[in-house]
Amino acid sequence: MVRAAVSSVFLIAVSATSFSNLGELPATILRPNGFMQLLSWRFYDVLLTPRGMSYLKWAMVISLAMSTVGYLTTWSTKSSALLVLFYQGLLRSFGHFNHDEMLGVYCLIILAVTPCGDGFSVDALAAKKPNKGEIAYGYPILLMRILVAWTYFSSALIKLRVAGLSYFSKDNLPTLSILHSLDNLHDTHFRFAFSLPALRDYLPIVVGLVLLWEFLFPLAVFVKRLRWWFLGIGIVFHVSTMFLMNVFFPFEMAMYVVFVNWPRVGEWLANRTILRNLATWWRKEPRSGRSV
Repeated sequence: MVRAAVSSVFLIAVSATSFSNLGELPATILRPNGFMQLLSWRFYDVLLTPRGMSYLKWAMVISLAMSTVGYLTTWSTKSSALLVLFYQGLLRSFGHFNHDEMLGVYCLIILAVTPCGDGFSVDALAAKKPNKGEIAYGYPILLMRILVAWTYFSSALIKLRVAGLSYFSKDNLPTLSILHSLDNLHDTHFRFAFSLPALRDYLPIVVGLVLLWEFLFPLAVFVKRLRWWFLGIGIVFHVSTMFLMNVFFPFEMAMYVVFVNWPRVGEWLANRTILRNLATWWRKEPRSGRSV
């Protein structure tokens, strides 16, 4: 279920993005980073065209769709992770860095090297039940949860390291929010930030509570009773930053799916009458490779 959720998030994002517009940009403004420098400029000249970017988009759509439904999972998860990583590197080579998608990319990489197609997948319909221990499935989930927690914890750490106590200044949040609301480089263009100066006396308390939430987020990994409080606050936090700062992290919120107890969700759904009848029909239907 985590594989299906994470892959589908990237599938929707890629499908809704116009790659041909990116292909209109000249390759001369590209500044490849890291492993991107190993590819020749001749390759980028061919890729950065409307047709080349269209081919890349369709390759990503097909791979992510296969990964979502769990078809040829061993290969589709690896190709999806590689293509998404390459695509993100291509975008960052134009100079705009954004850490929202990176948490999802890390989760794709983890899924690519774990047996995430043994259960909820097309592959599992015709395959025998795997004989693996629970740790084979539990460890990747724990690792992804730790990654989510580390994202918030390190964010709080960096804020204090860079800004120090001045981060709690009355004017810090209004200044940042208004600054983000004046440009046209964000996905949203709300103007609620201009009401923050009137509330400046109360904002250090709000900033302190958010920082405390980020520092303590690792508790969501190990304390089940607190988990949904942290996730609920996270949803409110990200929605608030969209309206106040025009900064939104949909990928980061989508990765909350790693905290969902999917076996329990499956049990709850199995108790619904319609789905129970559908499951009974499914088991009775003959299929190649499976006994009736």
